[in-house]
Amino acid sequence: MQQIFCFALGNIWRWSKKKNTAGLLRHIQKLDIAGVELTFSSKELLYNFKLTADQIKWLRSLEYVSIHAPFRLVSKADNNAEVLKQLEYVSSLYKMVNARNVIIHPDELPQPAILSRYSMRFSTENLKKKRGANIEKLALIFDRYQDLGFCLDVSHAYSWSRFETGDLVKRFSGKITQVHLSGTYRRRDHQSLRRVSSMFIKSIEPVISLNVPIVIEEDIDVESSKYLVEEISYIKSLFHHQAPS
Repeated sequence: MQQIFCFALGNIWRWSKKKNTAGLLRHIQKLDIAGVELTFSSKELLYNFKLTADQIKWLRSLEYVSIHAPFRLVSKADNNAEVLKQLEYVSSLYKMVNARNVIIHPDELPQPAILSRYSMRFSTENLKKKRGANIEKLALIFDRYQDLGFCLDVSHAYSWSRFETGDLVKRFSGKITQVHLSGTYRRRDHQSLRRVSSMFIKSIEPVISLNVPIVIEEDIDVESSKYLVEEISYIKSLFHHQAPS
């Protein structure tokens, strides 16, 4: 099976001092990846995001593009009208770049009737233990949002236990639309997979056989294109080494 490896714009958010993070795409365009996740940690970043014609063309040429909605889509909105405003911005961008998925945190999901207005694929993700819902609560969310997909975050899962990723795959395999891939190191999530324990590597084995895009989602503070190339190369080798024959 040929995995689609993608790179999240949020990986290198520390590299930009500007409000328009689209400029960071110039670093990503040089990488050997087949997809991108456009990450918006806040509504302000979403509103200020402006793509050039060349960037739009490049994004549309990729195998997979997803959009991570503002992390506090609902709770940081001034009112319901602003929730709709953010979703309109996301919808416009979704069509512009031919995106395939929109990720919304489970505690920030608008009402099902609101999401049903849009012709977008929505997914939610599991969060780390101190903030996230357990598997049973996620099941209740999927019962309420029948068409909602699942973005499995392996680093968040590890905060629950080293078996959580496997348990999530078993329970929601038919719902999984993509994987957020990063490591947990010294209880910090979204770390490089080059520094994690062998136990963590063992914990992500269940995602190796999933036929979904693998979205690298790390917090990278090393401002080096060489570092990005090495990170992606390592991750690919890890998957290829562990992939079943």
